[in-house]
Amino acid sequence: MPSARLRALLSGALDFLLPRECPLCGDRLRLGSPRAVCQPCLDALERLEPPWCPCCGKPFESEIALRDSPGHLCAACREAPPAFDLARAAGPMEGQLRELIHLYKFGGRAGIASELGQLLGRLAEEEMGGWLEEGARVTHVPISPARWRERGFDQSELLARKTAGRLGLPFEPLLERRRDASPQTGLRGRERRRNLRGVFGLRSEKRLDGARVLLVDDVLTTGSTASACAHALKGAGAEAVAVLTVCTVSAGKWIRND
Repeated sequence: MPSARLRALLSGALDFLLPRECPLCGDRLRLGSPRAVCQPCLDALERLEPPWCPCCGKPFESEIALRDSPGHLCAACREAPPAFDLARAAGPMEGQLRELIHLYKFGGRAGIASELGQLLGRLAEEEMGGWLEEGARVTHVPISPARWRERGFDQSELLARKTAGRLGLPFEPLLERRRDASPQTGLRGRERRRNLRGVFGLRSEKRLDGARVLLVDDVLTTGSTASACAHALKGAGAEAVAVLTVCTVSAGKWIRND
């Protein structure tokens, strides 16, 4: 029985060499095309719609919350300010975007990273502007060794590499998991933060004095994991940390991009 890593490599090779179908609509993709998803399906992916929290990027249900104070933070960011400076996501963890993430993470469709990296690169350019000037670097939220063995690749690292390439910025695997955390499911915000203490640290003693770091992950749920990573990066001297994800889990507004 081939290992998870070998299965992922074989899947990528077959995806490139054999006629394939778009995983979302089933339409045939051109033979030898590097595309993993057809353009119409990419154009139709769900997108977030403002207004959203200027810190975590989760959308509000209406503009009323921001009417009197454009810098108004969501309740979660006011009650427990995250260690990162801002976070933005391309869309909600809903519909076809959710399906695409599941195919990427659990279905062995590593080629989808190229499409998602382009999506994240455009989002960073639109939302982060001058923050991504010369000197910024890109890193990722590392998965556990057990997840790596199961999937055969680190989905966040691959996303970060593709995003860095799109932005023309250097990618560096700055973080490591120093211990496994208990499952976060069912934990409240304070419990999640406590559960993640000491989980992430820098891979080397290299200092990040004055650096701006773009932290890439696939999904932002409560932001506890991203905040723990940002805390480790700032502890090593990073000046600012921005978080970029494909999806966010939120009850706020979102729009289908038909």
